[in-house]
Amino acid sequence: MFALKRLLESKGHKVVVFSMHHPKNFTSEYSRYFVSYINYDEEVKNINLISGLKVLSRTVYSIEAKRKIEQLIKNEKPDVAHINNIHHHITPSIFYPLKKYKIPMVWTLHDYTIICPNTSFLAHGRICERCKKRRYFWPPIIKCKKDSFLASLMASIETTLHRLMRVNDFVDVFIAPSEFLRNKLIEYGFDRKRIVCVNNFNNIDIMDGDDRTEDYYLYIGRISTEKGIKTLVDAVLKGEVDSGRLKIVGDGPLIDELKQHVKVKNNNGLIEFLGHKSHEEVIKLIKNSKFVILPSEWYENYPFVIIETFACGKPVIGSRTGGIPELIKDTERGLLFKMGDLEDLMATIKYLLINPDIVREMGENARAFVKNMLSGENYYNRLISIYNDLLGKGD
Repeated sequence: MFALKRLLESKGHKVVVFSMHHPKNFTSEYSRYFVSYINYDEEVKNINLISGLKVLSRTVYSIEAKRKIEQLIKNEKPDVAHINNIHHHITPSIFYPLKKYKIPMVWTLHDYTIICPNTSFLAHGRICERCKKRRYFWPPIIKCKKDSFLASLMASIETTLHRLMRVNDFVDVFIAPSEFLRNKLIEYGFDRKRIVCVNNFNNIDIMDGDDRTEDYYLYIGRISTEKGIKTLVDAVLKGEVDSGRLKIVGDGPLIDELKQHVKVKNNNGLIEFLGHKSHEEVIKLIKNSKFVILPSEWYENYPFVIIETFACGKPVIGSRTGGIPELIKDTERGLLFKMGDLEDLMATIKYLLINPDIVREMGENARAFVKNMLSGENYYNRLISIYNDLLGKGD
């Protein structure tokens, strides 16, 4: 959102932010419009009827958000509303005043919330599409959200009510960062004419090709089941490759279990856990790596880690799931392997480790792809065309 804000402002547009108050917020001249802070984790710790109703009312339809965005509309008079993540804290209640004042709405989708109550097509770390055909009774039965009956029930009620209220009909254009997400929306009944695929743009500097390459490859991300990190660790431990070490950047619920697993296997330094790193540190690690691995076992949308890796001139090994294949294009900017297949992943890692010339060529292709196709300029041109069409300024 901030990258988009900077991009639009660099082109001379005025951008007004509407958000929620939060202790970690950046200072904003528009914070007087922000909705009040709510911490759902704290609210559900000692759940009772009153707190339950408070959470439910806030997640489904925020009267406060509706009132405050109407104030913003009257004072700032926006031409277009560009929606990002609004569920749970802001809610689609803001669509009503936007519609009332005839302000076109564009919604960039960053997850699967509008078709999956758990937002991610995941249940207990595994891909799940039980709710297809609007069968939203499943979440509380299988406790897919936070392993909690209550959280899952509320997610189910929220999705059901928003469907009944037809809030998505207010949106003029949905932007899907990947063709995978666009196709999923169509598969779940959305009008294909209102969905456009506009790939996320790169917002870090394109690195030149002079960076030093050290003898390691990377995993960057959450240490959790759906990320496929256990499959990756086992592939490395079983791979019996003399060159190259796996450095794992990130934290998550599986971290202690994985560390113990690696320790028991006595990996001879093949795997190193680096923990959480700043964005600057991560970019430096990518620049000096051989390649990055994204072994996800869920429907990744359009991962920024791949875009940033490409910008550093490095290829990516990724699983065939979600939007990953669209980015990597097997053998062009990296390699794909069958999701969850340890043997296939192991063979893919070996292939790149013993073929540095191919790694270099793929890295150059990756850098060129980001530079030519995922630039801020390209994104802006696509986006402003959408805005102009909605405002009746198109060709």
